[in-house]
Amino acid sequence: MDQEKKERWIKQLKPYRFRIIWTTLFFLLALLLLLIGFGKTLVLLIFAVVGYVIGKMRDEDLDIYSLIESIRSMIGI
Repeated sequence: MDQEKKERWIKQLKPYRFRIIWTTLFFLLALLLLLIGFGKTLVLLIFAVVGYVIGKMRDEDLDIYSLIESIRSMIGI
């Protein structure tokens, strides 16, 4: 019964998934800015990006040069 409800909710919300994700993301960003300030939020986001990059390197067994190339291709340089 619970699995059916979950699948029904997922099916109903699927067309709105990016709106939900981005709204939640920006809501959390606004909360961080209001609660801890711009500078601390910026430092927190920088650390999160560095953590993501290190995790991506470890997951995909990349070296720094291939990582830089993949970032360049993403941003179009």
